[in-house]
Amino acid sequence: MEKRLVRAALVYGAVWLACLAFYWGFLATGTLGGGGIMGYVILALGIALPIAGVVAAFLIGRAAELGWRRLAAPVVIAALYVLHTVATFSLSNVLGLTNIAAADLAVFLYGLIPAAIGLAIGCATAK
Repeated sequence: MEKRLVRAALVYGAVWLACLAFYWGFLATGTLGGGGIMGYVILALGIALPIAGVVAAFLIGRAAELGWRRLAAPVVIAALYVLHTVATFSLSNVLGLTNIAAADLAVFLYGLIPAAIGLAIGCATAK
């Protein structure tokens, strides 16, 4: 059980940190302009983080010994998704580097839906 939880945390954590480092690394150098930010949103928030959320929730869903506590995984993954948008876009707005819309309830749902799908598949294939 612990092995699956560690793997799930490593998968999502590594992608989350890589996306965060990518954003701030390229924003600090000025490489990430208007078109670059759009590309980042598609790559990080539309592809990388949702896929990592599906994989992490799938691994947690396969841990049948967690029982009903597995249901907390999509909520935690969605909260980390929101935290990522706050740590990138909202913080760069506050620092005066960009002017991007702040996180709202929709961002939570964008993180919750892929994680719930991954958890459902993981629970369905649990041993």
